[in-house]
Amino acid sequence: MRRAIMLSSTVTMGQLQQSMDTISNNIANINRTGYQRREDSFSDLLFQQMDHQRVPQPEGNRLTPEGIRVGNGAGVSQTALRYDQGAVQETERALDFALAEAGVFFPVQTEDGQAFTRDGAFYLSETAPGADTWQLVTREGDVLTNGDGEPFVVPGQASDFTLHPDGALVADLTGGGTATLGELEVATIERPQLLEAIGDNLFQLPDLAALGVDGADVLGFDAAGVEQVTQGALEQSNVDMATEMTNLMEMQRSYGMHARNITQQDEMMGLVNSLR
Repeated sequence: MRRAIMLSSTVTMGQLQQSMDTISNNIANINRTGYQRREDSFSDLLFQQMDHQRVPQPEGNRLTPEGIRVGNGAGVSQTALRYDQGAVQETERALDFALAEAGVFFPVQTEDGQAFTRDGAFYLSETAPGADTWQLVTREGDVLTNGDGEPFVVPGQASDFTLHPDGALVADLTGGGTATLGELEVATIERPQLLEAIGDNLFQLPDLAALGVDGADVLGFDAAGVEQVTQGALEQSNVDMATEMTNLMEMQRSYGMHARNITQQDEMMGLVNSLR
């Protein structure tokens, strides 16, 4: 029995450490633009029913199961992304775009294929060395695209950018006039829990066909109107420091309780051995 209790506490401590790592990651990214916080859920691991210590009870008076349930502790059953809307901070920078709705993302093209991000800070990068055309990229160099996966080609004479209410992204030219770069679109993901984090604030969808899921039911693209995107602003992370610190203290308290449990069981086993 004592070995089972020690095993249960040991397993639970490992899972609590994983949850504390998740909370620490949230806190570390509290100032990261568009970061979506993670949250762990716990569930009981396997347990066995031990009925050999059954105590006879009058029929109909017992409200709990007979015997003793010996479990293997608790484990992290799921680490879910929480898509709460983060605070919007004005930057007055023309290539900063803040998403104003939860569950929508900017589509970008990475070396590994299409990905999605809520970080709306974009920059200009040459399409080729010496070329007089540019494209919009993220901080890490991933290319912003429309719903068809096509990048925005920016002429070298572009001096300023305006996002129109219909989603059209227009550049002002230094020599006068304007150039329409294309339609800025946002990806609407109906089942965001299918997204897999791949680092650098990016997410990817798995092979939906292999999961038996119709891609049209999961992913769609809409023009980035004023209701969905705010130009000259950035969405901050949705991490709340007070909530994360409270969760961290709860995990630390639970960790310390299980550590004391192991220490007490070890002392009891040592006492029994000394009596022998």
